[in-house]
Amino acid sequence: MKNWLKLLLIPLSCLASSMLSAELVELDLDTAVERTLHLAYPLRIAQNEADAKRGQVQQAGLYPNPEIAYEVENFGGTNAWKGWKSREERYTYSQLFETAGKINTRVKAASYQYYAALVGYDVSKLIVLNRLSRSFIQAAAAQELLNITHEQMGIAQEVLRIATKKIEAGKASLIQKSKAEVAYSTAVIARDKAEVDFATAKRKLAVSWASVCPDFDVVLYPLFTISRPIPLGECLADLCNQPEIVQALYNYWSAKENWRLQKKKAIPDVTLTTGYKFAYENNDQGLIAGIALPLPIFDRNQGNVRQAYFEVIKTGNQGKQLWIILEAKLAILYEELVQAYEEAERLKTVSLPSAVQAFDLAQKGYREGKFEYLDVLDAQRTLFDVRVQYLNTLTLYHQKRADIDFLNSQTD
Repeated sequence: MKNWLKLLLIPLSCLASSMLSAELVELDLDTAVERTLHLAYPLRIAQNEADAKRGQVQQAGLYPNPEIAYEVENFGGTNAWKGWKSREERYTYSQLFETAGKINTRVKAASYQYYAALVGYDVSKLIVLNRLSRSFIQAAAAQELLNITHEQMGIAQEVLRIATKKIEAGKASLIQKSKAEVAYSTAVIARDKAEVDFATAKRKLAVSWASVCPDFDVVLYPLFTISRPIPLGECLADLCNQPEIVQALYNYWSAKENWRLQKKKAIPDVTLTTGYKFAYENNDQGLIAGIALPLPIFDRNQGNVRQAYFEVIKTGNQGKQLWIILEAKLAILYEELVQAYEEAERLKTVSLPSAVQAFDLAQKGYREGKFEYLDVLDAQRTLFDVRVQYLNTLTLYHQKRADIDFLNSQTD
């Protein structure tokens, strides 16, 4: 019951906070990045993973624990061993010594896994920031679409006002007013939908820094600022230092060290034993010394060596596959970025000015009785479609650029 009540109170708290703020709260991308880096749970999880791997490195360098043993024999039997006074006691101390440098190799393998986890934190950070950038761009686009629908609704309202005046003056038929009312109603519906979409985009953006509801009203992003993409060769030049590539390389080195370790495990370890013996029957005392060495007759760690060898092959192939995938993805994103840039430039310099001019002429001509209402309606729809297309193209451009920046990012 309490959980349901909490879920119900969350939207109310968001509404209350928005009502208490008298002025609009603006959010820029730098502030969003700072919040995300401090509060995003994927980064905390990645840091926990790195800390866990660091513990493996510590554990890998520890020596085996010694063993202390106590033995008693020659008691509770028959004849001379019937009583307790005939017993013999042994106190021994045993230590296992790993041969062939197994500890150093094990530490190297664990260290490479730790380095891979550290780079994995960078990978997680880039993924989180890429998602943040895309969400921020989407919120900025939804905000601009809301502005467009507001302007479109104002235009439709103005056309409806003109049509009403023309009807009152007997210069237009009622059907034109009906069409103008339909256009205005459609514009209102589009505005309402844009408001919902913007609220949803803000909420998705706030999730990036683990927030339940957004504490901002406006996002600040240079959505209409674009530049010609740099050559593809420059984008591909730094791909070798991409964190995912570096992480794959560390995983490969770790697999190689593990393969070496498994081969070294075929060499037996030595256990040395020393101790003290006391025979109560004759009050004899003496020292004990011993050595134990397993005979590698059946188990020479063959299976683990084979498994580790193919793990090396697998991680190597995974690294090569990752390189091909990232290079192909980067090339595809670059082509899409160039296409979006050229389309946005054409819309900005050709289509959009022509649509604005056509609508202004149609509206002016309709006011003067030179054009029919259908001409105004067609010009109005064309202008709205071109503005939305231009907005979608800009959104695509910035998202593709964010994806390329993600692929080109370097480790710290």
